[in-house]
Amino acid sequence: MTPSLLVLVAGAFFVGGAISFHQQRKPLWSVILIAVIAAALIGYGAYSWSVSV
Repeated sequence: MTPSLLVLVAGAFFVGGAISFHQQRKPLWSVILIAVIAAALIGYGAYSWSVSV
């Protein structure tokens, strides 16, 4: 597994966490924070994967 793929998997994990927090009615700021982290990880993973290919 390349580091880019690991970053993408971590981003998917955070997406699941954001969905789970939303379903549990956690505070909106925490859901948004996790979603932003997920988007950053997926964006960086996709960018680094496209550059390395």
